[in-house]
Amino acid sequence: MSYNSLEVDVAANYNNVLQRVENSAKISSRDGSNITVVGVSKRIELSRIKSAIDAGLKIVGEVAGTELKKKLPDIIRYSPSTEIQIVGHLQSNKIKYSVENCQLIQSIQSEKILILVNKFAQKQDKIYPIFLQVDFSNILKQKGLNLEETLKMLKLSDSLANVETRGIMTIAPLELEKDEHNLRKFFAKTHKIFQEKIRPKLSNTDVQLSMGMSNDFEIAIQEGSTMVRVGTAIFGPRMN
Repeated sequence: MSYNSLEVDVAANYNNVLQRVENSAKISSRDGSNITVVGVSKRIELSRIKSAIDAGLKIVGEVAGTELKKKLPDIIRYSPSTEIQIVGHLQSNKIKYSVENCQLIQSIQSEKILILVNKFAQKQDKIYPIFLQVDFSNILKQKGLNLEETLKMLKLSDSLANVETRGIMTIAPLELEKDEHNLRKFFAKTHKIFQEKIRPKLSNTDVQLSMGMSNDFEIAIQEGSTMVRVGTAIFGPRMN
């Protein structure tokens, strides 16, 4: 049986995720309605994306590439108000398309990419919102900017007229996923740095801490996340 023919109750999954978000937010004395859910639809066919949109999903997270180019026109035709965000690794040759067709990029990790985003945003005569992808774990296989690099990138962002940093995004290292205590410490540390070192440097009042995915979003919310990127918990298994 192909994944295309799998019977996945996307609406039920989405509502279950919302309930889990609400329950997790309560633990940290927050309102779940203030936690943004991004439905990551990489390698998910259009019918399941439509089902999630019908259930109330407002933001779709994707990876810039051939698959997105094929799906995006159909998604927008089906629901023009749906926001598309880039959440995966971004290559320089995909930036122009992303800036022109998507509403936010969460995965900025280099000065080169940031400068190119600014360049194409300038050509579009708009100020483009971005997140910096960070990793404050001190693990060698880093999946983002360390604190020193992040602060340097914030300065660069401030000097560019056509980009605006509106938050940070992080992915928990696989080494920590096996140990809830260390995973929780990682999220708590990221939240603390965000609040003390990063948020004060962001001029926009609507800033986000994007951390937590299908396997760990409840812990991430309990430790301060304001945005979670959820794929399989909503859409079910991905296509090959």
